[in-house]
Amino acid sequence: MSNISLRQRHNKNPDELRDLIKQMATKLEERYQISSRWLSNDEVEVVRSGIKGLITLGEQEVKVDIKLGLMMGAFKSKIQSEISRSMAEKLV
Repeated sequence: MSNISLRQRHNKNPDELRDLIKQMATKLEERYQISSRWLSNDEVEVVRSGIKGLITLGEQEVKVDIKLGLMMGAFKSKIQSEISRSMAEKLV
């Protein structure tokens, strides 16, 4: 099993941050069929066969922690790169 753990600092207000995370989650769903579900105002669960993760929205930082199953582990670098790029693009 592989893990992806990313952190990105931001200076967004809470509403703006939630909108940006919704956009990011939509892209993940379109490209990788990863579903998202808001667990609270500051936590989003992301799931798909072979993928389970959590996006946590903090006052100054967004954390992404994802566990990849054996088959999805082959795509770790691509998924990690896409999420990292998207976070850097939208949150800075």
